[in-house]
Amino acid sequence: MTEQKKERLKKGQKEEILRRFLAGEKAVALSEEFSVTAEYVRLLKRQHLDPERFRKKEMAKLSKKLTDEEIVKFHEVLSTTVPKDHGFPPHPKWWNLAHGASLADLLFNKRPSIRILKDHVTPYMPKKGDFRFGRPEAPQPLSLEDISPEFASDPDYVAYCLSPIYQQIRQREYEFALADYEERFAESDERERLAEERMKAVAEPSFQFSPIGKRTGKHAKGKGSPFTPPKKKRR
Repeated sequence: MTEQKKERLKKGQKEEILRRFLAGEKAVALSEEFSVTAEYVRLLKRQHLDPERFRKKEMAKLSKKLTDEEIVKFHEVLSTTVPKDHGFPPHPKWWNLAHGASLADLLFNKRPSIRILKDHVTPYMPKKGDFRFGRPEAPQPLSLEDISPEFASDPDYVAYCLSPIYQQIRQREYEFALADYEERFAESDERERLAEERMKAVAEPSFQFSPIGKRTGKHAKGKGSPFTPPKKKRR
């Protein structure tokens, strides 16, 4: 191929390349004449012989893009719900890229690229300080809707989850978790409170500086400039 500036081919040029290539001309010769690669000449032939295959590829690319209206709805759902509301395991309280992809598939039947997900889901992902354990919540009574569909078909498992024994186990686990939380974080909460009080004390000192130009201490009654030390007495 000659060293020429590459320009976008017009529709008539593409048709001429395809016609001459199907007529038996070599791809290399056509590529040199029209300043394209030989692979591009062969690609025109594949697109002509199997257009449905390439149409599906283009549709697949378009299906990854969200429209402006879909982006607005996407952000609205991300800001007002959590993955648990849509049945996405395993971290029901925090959004991540996998949950964002599942949400786009659920709402719009689309699978956006990882770049698009990073742009739109990252603001709703947890920050560094959000991973601190919160106070455990008391267990609530289970219902059939709370059981995962893959286990709901097992009658023995359903009966066990709805039994009083399982409720007692959950209550005991909650009590252990609450005791562990109070043991691990009660002292840290107290340290944070004391640290805040010390910072306030530093920001608002209780002592006051002496006025400029006034002697203090044992030299308060002395005469002369306060910026020069008093003369020492001769022995």
